Amino acid sequence: MTTKEDRKPAIERALILSGGGARGAYHVGVIRYLNEIGWKPDLVCGTSIGAVNAVAYGTGVSTEQMAELWYTYDRKTLKQFSIKGIINSLKKSQRYAPPADTRRIRAILEKHIDIDALRKSTTRILITALNMKTGQIRYFTNKVIDIPHIMAATAIPMVFPWQHIDGVPHWDAGLMVNTPLTPALAWKAKEILVVLNSPAGIFDVKEPKKQAHVFELTVEHVLIGSFMAQLPDTAWQNTPEADVFETPPYQSPRLNLALGGSTLRVVAPPKMLGLASMFNYSRKQAETLINEGYVNAKMQLKSSF
Repeated sequence: MTTKEDRKPAIERALILSGGGARGAYHVGVIRYLNEIGWKPDLVCGTSIGAVNAVAYGTGVSTEQMAELWYTYDRKTLKQFSIKGIINSLKKSQRYAPPADTRRIRAILEKHIDIDALRKSTTRILITALNMKTGQIRYFTNKVIDIPHIMAATAIPMVFPWQHIDGVPHWDAGLMVNTPLTPALAWKAKEILVVLNSPAGIFDVKEPKKQAHVFELTVEHVLIGSFMAQLPDTAWQNTPEADVFETPPYQSPRLNLALGGSTLRVVAPPKMLGLASMFNYSRKQAETLINEGYVNAKMQLKSSF
């Protein structure tokens, strides 16, 4: 007789890839280092651009091939939109029309994503999308992921057209779960590696002085919010009489205790990348971020796994 325990996925190692637009090239450098040291995840879960990289990983493409895609397709190829188009779409009297045309993105995915290989992947792949009608976060496995699911996972609200899955509109879940940590925690992965695209929440950042820096930090905190909110914490039970509660700091004894035997490590850029980096799909930035991802992973994980 099959029990619930038997049906639970055997997840020893989990890789979590955050959203962040063009910053997603950073993931490639981290994965390159993980391949080099032989750290192979049983689960890869991604949101937004993290979903694309997760799916690519699931198809078995090499990091060299992943890097080449980042080098080949620039912003003009990937994202045809303008700030003016976004502003115009907000006019109350105007029927909504997405300011971006994503047909080229679909064509690129159809050309380079081998769905058959993804279905056969021995690594469990999960990507997120947000049900627009109910506000529910949905996780799709490699057994059902198809091109429309990937398009939905990367459909940035107010910029890209949403996608219908089973007749229901979905878009990018980065609004709610930019770092999809929950599956790794729920399946009690022993080693969890989270790749962030910002230092916020992991490294101290400077108090902003300029308006642009205030706006940048606001966006970064919105993006890191889901990660911080998903961190387990026993302080509520252990010290209910406390007057101040806060999320446990990364690598703190309190967090390690709450993880209950799991190890959580994070690779993140040590300094702010600037908001423009999220939309900069140039080869120059891709090369820089891939290199930084590799170097940061090597430095930040050298005594972890």
